[in-house]
Amino acid sequence: MSKLSNRTIVIIAFIAIIGGLLLISADYLKGKKEKAYQKVSISLYSEIDNQKQDNTPQNIEAPETPQEEYVPTPNPNGYLGILTIDKINLQQGFYDKNYKDNNVSKNLTFLSPSNYPDEKNGNVILVAHSGTTHIAYFKNLYKLSKGDIAKIEYKGHLYTYKIDNIYNETKDGSVTIYRDTNRQTLTMITCTKNDNTKQTIYIAYLQSIK
Repeated sequence: MSKLSNRTIVIIAFIAIIGGLLLISADYLKGKKEKAYQKVSISLYSEIDNQKQDNTPQNIEAPETPQEEYVPTPNPNGYLGILTIDKINLQQGFYDKNYKDNNVSKNLTFLSPSNYPDEKNGNVILVAHSGTTHIAYFKNLYKLSKGDIAKIEYKGHLYTYKIDNIYNETKDGSVTIYRDTNRQTLTMITCTKNDNTKQTIYIAYLQSIK
């Protein structure tokens, strides 16, 4: 009887181990599935001339307010949203997808496949040139690292994102965006510094909304 009980215990333990391994495998595969990709068309070229870039937004003056209090930035140009990255002293507005000046040759560009910041699990895709011209709004993006913060002002709210991943791709007219489709995302794309054959993609996930 004792031998039978021991054998039963061994069998139960074996079944429990197998069950645990199956659960772990299921969770791993689910996580892999959530990391989806999106391919978008994009046309970026190197902007090289002797003009000095000015990252100060046109006709935008940020009010001096306490750090913890959010007061919307004045927006006389009618931007859809305003991107701010304090680490690189960047604050620049962008227009809606179909607006005539929503063009990478003129502005920070809100790419057509984008979602809006308030769309659940959406992806805000912003594109700009690097280089040295007045439209090279992303020329200092290369200074960013994982964990750095980017913010978007949109419809009276402040969306705060933290960079989670940075990677390069060949510049061939399209770019593949790898992100967690269960999270609201900000994707920023520009030419890779000192490499005219590459483009760099910055993936940031939403942390808070004010």
